Amino acid sequence: LTGKQQKFLREIFQSNRRMLTLINALLNVSRLEFGTFIMEPKPTDLVELARSVILEIKLELSQKKIRLAQDHDSIIPLVNIDPQLGRMIIQNLLSNAVKYTPNRGKITFSIRVKGPDVLIAVADTGYGIPKDARTKIFTKLFRADNVVALGTEGTGLGLYLVKSIIHFMEGKIWFESPTFVHKTSAGKEEDKGSTFFVRLPIAGVKPKKGTRFLQ
Repeated sequence: LTGKQQKFLREIFQSNRRMLTLINALLNVSRLEFGTFIMEPKPTDLVELARSVILEIKLELSQKKIRLAQDHDSIIPLVNIDPQLGRMIIQNLLSNAVKYTPNRGKITFSIRVKGPDVLIAVADTGYGIPKDARTKIFTKLFRADNVVALGTEGTGLGLYLVKSIIHFMEGKIWFESPTFVHKTSAGKEEDKGSTFFVRLPIAGVKPKKGTRFLQ
């Protein structure tokens, strides 16, 4: 293939991948909203689950020279959740952190035991969430203006899906995104970033019958 043909093929491949991502996300939204998805909880090692996700995003971390720090409690009990759904939660939060953090930034991922629950936290030094977007961040098809302007890819469905899944798991999700200005030798500089928190009951939930698994 000529260089021009290779360029066209790469563009076709990327467009196809974006379309498949959107189609799968819309199908998942439909299954969640109609309650037709399957949930099969079992004792799950969240640290091991996260490790497999981190391996998947290792190349993206390397390309952007982002440092990923992990800070977990020494003992994390097995959590009774559907491992596939748990993986979707961690995968979405970590991939968002990578996507919306500029080169040479930092992501901190932690899992803590908080009484009868586990608390997952994903903190980044990224672009943050504008004040006028904070009430809409978990709504369907919403993307904040600051990341749209940067040309980052996204469907606007990821956090909506995550919140819906966590709702069925009888958990909770929220975020903090402080913004402050400080002085540097080059003048004023604005620090941004965000931390997403997920709280899940260790006891988990009962199985749920349905017609299809989320994917």
